[in-house]
Amino acid sequence: MGSCCSCHPARQESEAEAEANKGPAVGDWVRLGVAGVVAAQSMTFGLAINLSPPTGRTRLILHGLLAVSAVAVFFLAGWPILRNSWRALLRGRVVFDQLFLIGILAAFGASVHCSLTGVGHVYYEVVALLVAIHTFGGLLTDSRRREALAAAANFGREFSECVRLAADGSSVRVAVGQIRRGDRVFVPLGGAISVDGTVVGGAAFVREAALTGEPFPVVKRPGDSVRAGSYALDGTLTLEASSAGDARALDGLIHALEEARSRPSRLQRQADWLASWFLPVVVFIALATFGIWAWWADWRVGLFNALAVVLVACPCAMGIATPVAIWSALAAFARRGLVAKNGDCVEKLALVDTVIFDKTGTLGREEMEIVDFVAAEGFDRAGLRSMAAALESASDHPVARAFRLEDDNPTLGNRSARILPGIGIEGEVDGKTLRVGNRGILTGGEPADAKSLEALLRTKALQGSHQIFISVDGIPAGVAVLREKLRENARETIAVLEAGGYSCRVMTGDTPEAAAAHGLRSVEAGLSPEEKARRVREIEASGHRALFLGDGINDAAALQEASASVAIRGGEAMARESADAELPGTALDALPEVLAIAKNSVRAIRGNLLYAALYNVVGVALAAMGFLHPVVAALIMLVSSFNVTARALREARPEKPRRNAGSRSANPPTPILQNAIS
Repeated sequence: MGSCCSCHPARQESEAEAEANKGPAVGDWVRLGVAGVVAAQSMTFGLAINLSPPTGRTRLILHGLLAVSAVAVFFLAGWPILRNSWRALLRGRVVFDQLFLIGILAAFGASVHCSLTGVGHVYYEVVALLVAIHTFGGLLTDSRRREALAAAANFGREFSECVRLAADGSSVRVAVGQIRRGDRVFVPLGGAISVDGTVVGGAAFVREAALTGEPFPVVKRPGDSVRAGSYALDGTLTLEASSAGDARALDGLIHALEEARSRPSRLQRQADWLASWFLPVVVFIALATFGIWAWWADWRVGLFNALAVVLVACPCAMGIATPVAIWSALAAFARRGLVAKNGDCVEKLALVDTVIFDKTGTLGREEMEIVDFVAAEGFDRAGLRSMAAALESASDHPVARAFRLEDDNPTLGNRSARILPGIGIEGEVDGKTLRVGNRGILTGGEPADAKSLEALLRTKALQGSHQIFISVDGIPAGVAVLREKLRENARETIAVLEAGGYSCRVMTGDTPEAAAAHGLRSVEAGLSPEEKARRVREIEASGHRALFLGDGINDAAALQEASASVAIRGGEAMARESADAELPGTALDALPEVLAIAKNSVRAIRGNLLYAALYNVVGVALAAMGFLHPVVAALIMLVSSFNVTARALREARPEKPRRNAGSRSANPPTPILQNAIS
């Protein structure tokens, strides 16, 4: 599969997106059906002809019909076999299509010789049978690949358009690829920022978690820079593009993802390497079989047995089942929210026995929670809390959601609420003017007012926390301390992983007190980025295979040190670029299933290769000794192909994590092909 050559946003769709959206054509399935029907009918007629050979005109007509049907099926559905074989030959490569082609040509050639001379048997049905097997394998692999690529194709689609402003003040929605440096772009309230640029008008809280990993929105005012991939939460912005729409940092990340997904995995490269040896060995054995039998008995016997050798040899474990298993696993990952950059991620995840979580932005989420709330003298704390909840019910800002979470049923009237971009929210509640936001909501923004409120707090300088102030009719009335909220599925995910035999750890740059507040176990707090990376190296050096999950720029080094790495989608770009895969924080609980799918898929590939080795040794030996009829050999190969393919599909499913599985996880599987060869 070729990699995407460009990710120009002005294009209707990238190559990866086009391939993901392009389902298998009806004609492909029709050709497969025709090949299957012709194979079945030809097998019936061929068996009758071989058992009771016709003579004269009848023989010519029947043989001619079978020959024409074989040629028709080949050019209808088997053309890719010839094309792929020829292209590989020009590049000096050996591919498993060439074995199919040799089998087809040998069966057809032997059949034509029989038709012309009346000596021997016909095997025209083998042509249709081999074409059907190859076509089915190709359709199956392509369908799994398209499903797996769909997640990558959808990545970044939300940022593919923007509103461009003209000099006369008019606006038009265009693809970002049409934006040039210096163009003005309008971002509506709550809208996605689709260009890299500088704010020239408006002010708003901007959520940049997708770029910086910071869970709290930041204020953007004229002169501040913004990047594609963020959102304006509570105001409108006018931007001046600092680069062309096809030169965004976001596009480079999307292109890198598509390109990496297009490269064959290490497993597939190893399977291709085995296939490159498989074909010459089979051809050599077939020629040796022909020579020995021709010398020992007759050249027709030699041809008969040599054809059986070629037909019984099955490269499907390498040519079909391995890519099917890999793409099936990637598709299963995508259905659970994990987007892997390439097929190597499957094997990396299968080897894991230790899972390390970053805390902030990984086990914690963008939502905030109130950990302390105080009212100034003269204000009722409960009443002030209810008033703030009533006012914030008009907003979907992360701060507003934190207030509403603790008061599900505010009863006070809320009227005339309005957003103060970059500051907070203001409105009339129960006849009083209420303002909630940062220090800017205090009258004059006097530092003394803020400090007098902060002095009432019991929570002092909690790392990663934010203070939200409240004023009533212009009088400082209260302050709340907000911090990130632990994801609901965080503790459950860790518990399931530990029940499955994985060792789970948490590493964070927060203070031990901040980490302990969440009730997490096995926490290493106060770590710098370098210390995180060093700890991962130490774990790896002790013989364990670690999976690191993080979201921030401070996690990038640790992500690269781990055997496998997953970045939380929406986190820092450098973390995403360093990781093997991305996973939404909301899908954190899918991690145990993802790891089980990886282990099952790797086990299926290893088992298929071992099975293929045994099958081919026995099958080729029997054929070389003259114990297999060519048609029987082709049928056995068909059954073998379906067996390894079904196994690849069946094993790309999760197994339920089991308790007391420590011994299994403590000894991760050795490299697949090393096991297969040994």
